[in-house]
Amino acid sequence: MRVQDGPTLILLRNGTFFTSEIEAGRFSAGEVMIASPWLRQTFSQLRGATRWDANRLTLAGLTLARGLDLESVSIDLSRLGSQQVGLEFDADVFGGKIRGNIGHEWQSPRYNWKIAGAATDISLAQTSEAIGLTDRFGGLIRASNFTFRGNLAHPADVTASLWTEVTGLTWRNRTAEAIMLGASLYNQQIQLQQLYIKQKTNQLTLSGHASFPSKSSDWLSPDFRGDIAATINNLDDFTILFGAKSGEFAGKLFVEGALKTQARQLGGNLSVEGTSLTLFKTAIDSLSANLKLQGRELAIEQLELKRKNDSLTAEGKIEMSGAHSYSGTLDARADNLLDYLSGFRGSTGKSAKPIPVDVQATIESNKWDARGVIRVPDSSPISFTADFPLRIGTDWGAFQLSPVNVTVDFSSIFLGKMRQLFHPEVFQDGILSGSISLSETLQHPRIVGDVQLVNGKLSASSGAWFNLTEASSRIVFEGDRASLEFFNAATKEADVLVRGEIDFKDTSDITIRVTGATPIFDLTSRLIDCVNRIEIAPAALPLAPAVGELEFRGSLFQSPWTISLKEDSSTPLFGVSNPAGLARNFPLCLGTGPEEKTLLLGAVPRTEAAPEAPAKRQKKRR
Repeated sequence: MRVQDGPTLILLRNGTFFTSEIEAGRFSAGEVMIASPWLRQTFSQLRGATRWDANRLTLAGLTLARGLDLESVSIDLSRLGSQQVGLEFDADVFGGKIRGNIGHEWQSPRYNWKIAGAATDISLAQTSEAIGLTDRFGGLIRASNFTFRGNLAHPADVTASLWTEVTGLTWRNRTAEAIMLGASLYNQQIQLQQLYIKQKTNQLTLSGHASFPSKSSDWLSPDFRGDIAATINNLDDFTILFGAKSGEFAGKLFVEGALKTQARQLGGNLSVEGTSLTLFKTAIDSLSANLKLQGRELAIEQLELKRKNDSLTAEGKIEMSGAHSYSGTLDARADNLLDYLSGFRGSTGKSAKPIPVDVQATIESNKWDARGVIRVPDSSPISFTADFPLRIGTDWGAFQLSPVNVTVDFSSIFLGKMRQLFHPEVFQDGILSGSISLSETLQHPRIVGDVQLVNGKLSASSGAWFNLTEASSRIVFEGDRASLEFFNAATKEADVLVRGEIDFKDTSDITIRVTGATPIFDLTSRLIDCVNRIEIAPAALPLAPAVGELEFRGSLFQSPWTISLKEDSSTPLFGVSNPAGLARNFPLCLGTGPEEKTLLLGAVPRTEAAPEAPAKRQKKRR
């Protein structure tokens, strides 16, 4: 037997049915298949008893699946003449009970459905297993009641109610001790009596009411007024319930406020207080915020974050529609910048001094005007300004093409006082000074200024990349290129002096060309597929090919980079010249892999000063 109504199909195979008023009947089916947009299920080898009594047909003792038994279902056909039919059922469902009755009156154009049901103690674990969910649920539908009267084709006349209590809910790593939902619908008004979530020491309560518009096309944007209150004593557990990763949040949070929507505009106010917080793995001692929703605008009346002596305060407004333009002010102060760079820096050590930082910013229609000062111990302050647009949703590629203006000034930075800022540690000592002004875009910048390094002493940890021990240099920036006026470097046994130029018309394709003011030789004898270390060794005799130019090429914000060694065609090797200027090219893979892939370069060994001969004694004359 086949019954189909639109996309819904019921198919009965190998079925028998017998009923009588004077004796018990029987029902059997080899297979019953139900297919619809919201349910697809097949039941096999069904057996049950039937009974016919005073225009009422009853089917009982029917096992549909493991844990799903239909104790009885009765169809009342006594009022078919007045175009009414009724159905009652009683089922054991996965450890619990479901009872319900359905009435249908097709003569009435509006109130032609009457539905009421109740459920108790239904196991969510058995339910998820029976329907084949890959991620199993745990818990219990402790109690649930549902009523419906009307016709969805006439929503203005529909009345309905729902009350559900779920206890011991578990799903993946998410848990909740209790979830209660109570709501009713009458005269196109939804009354949210309560949405209550309890999770150990966490509680959230939401209540309110909504008005549905008369047009069905506007049902997704009803007018709503509600109150929210939350006491969150374990923010980690609570955010995990809504999909956050464990460890990203912690602490206590208290939320209170009222919300409303009308004519697709949001309004209301919200206050948030938090203590001993961790937000995205960053520790915060306290949080205080007052938010106000006005139509299509979110006003941040107050936002204050504190961590020890550090603070961040902000206020402003954000458009909730259109381009999401925002404006406001921000003021941030920290006693130690290193506390917020743990993912990039090395170990601070017991003797490390703090590096205070102050930042202020004014935002007007997505355009930032920021300024700040970083105070390195025993050094002059690093002052900076930045002016740039930043719209909500801007990705990194678009930001690189946005206009920016940045200035950085530092007259004397003692690198030994901020060595812990870098990982791996690069400099043990030295003085860095300079002034830089960047304009146009990050992709195609214009940079003016200079940077100078004096008496740089490199740390032992930098030896993973190169074997230099000392370095001094000066770079002068002139628009879209820079001049490396000199780079004096030393190893334990050799000195190197180079100069060069840097081309950064496009920061995705930067070229650095370096030539030696003193001879440089290519001593790399074995084949390597990439370079993860550059080493300079003394070369006593110029028997190796002379390097006329080293070229580094790559992107400022991405990898990989390459290095090219171009031989000096003017210097013949064993009397054989190289007019073509052969080049050896290697990808750079600095700091990767346990295997050492060294590019070995030779330099003139350092000349040791000859010891002075002792003065001869003069003979005394007698």
